[in-house]
Amino acid sequence: MPPSWTQTVDDMFTTTWSYRKAKAEEQAFLKTPFAFWMKQGGRVENIQGHTRIEIPLEYGSNDTLRWIGKGSTIPISDPNLLTMAYEDWRYVAVSVVRYGVDDQKNRGQAQLINYVKTKLGAAERALWEEFERAFFADGSGALEPNGLQNIVADLPTSGTVHGIDRATYTWFRNQYKSATGAASIYLVSDMRNLMNTCTKYAKAELNDLAIVTDQTSFELYEDETMEQKRIVNQKMADAGFENFQFKGRPMFWSPYAPSAKMYFINTNYLKMVKDEQYFMQMTEWKSIPEQVNDRVAQILCTLNVVSSRPIVHGVLHTIAA
Repeated sequence: MPPSWTQTVDDMFTTTWSYRKAKAEEQAFLKTPFAFWMKQGGRVENIQGHTRIEIPLEYGSNDTLRWIGKGSTIPISDPNLLTMAYEDWRYVAVSVVRYGVDDQKNRGQAQLINYVKTKLGAAERALWEEFERAFFADGSGALEPNGLQNIVADLPTSGTVHGIDRATYTWFRNQYKSATGAASIYLVSDMRNLMNTCTKYAKAELNDLAIVTDQTSFELYEDETMEQKRIVNQKMADAGFENFQFKGRPMFWSPYAPSAKMYFINTNYLKMVKDEQYFMQMTEWKSIPEQVNDRVAQILCTLNVVSSRPIVHGVLHTIAA
């Protein structure tokens, strides 16, 4: 028996999505400049399964080192330098809804192709926009992933990240600085000071550092450097993202970045973790109860954002003209 028209449309959506999935996944990371930077740097990690995300942490130092002379002794204790933090998976899904009357109206080949593209394109855009919003949020929304505002907090002397209490464990705090005063006088010196503070913990990893901010703060920096020759990151520029370089590191803005804040992020220690088997995965089509020929499917993404070394990240906040 040949498939029904409903089954034919189901198959068309499923087949089209299977071709679009890789591109949709890539676009999800290209939609924001910081996500693009992370993707280019290989800071998106695939993990298969696991009940929760394991985050190996390095802390402390070997305190057995001594200057010695004749007859001196050296401690032989084995310091505990490693621990493990844990994070839960977060899930986001978007529905693709079809009404039977729309299926019927798009029976021609050209109409059907446009119909499928329109429905799937709207679902992709919704995911892109939500990734961007959540990435810069504070993680407090119901069932949301971590965002920069809780991983790199304005005041990191309290609160819990990845199950670790920052009030107790000072080595799990990020760097932070309140703007000294008007951006026209202090912005560049504040940025230099905070960058140096972050990189003194990882000087050799300066190449992994990026600066992301809101539009207003970006333009305040642009005003202060208007007369200087500005260098841009070519990969960022080629991808269509406006950017400058500050002390050799890329600086860019996102429309979802919180106002009056500038994040200095070492992407070697910040990752978006996803389960590749459950990322941009489309479910089967299901009939909607008590509705005639209406169908629904969901596109599911499984992910979270984690940092294994917050001390190398920083935030400059309360920036004002």
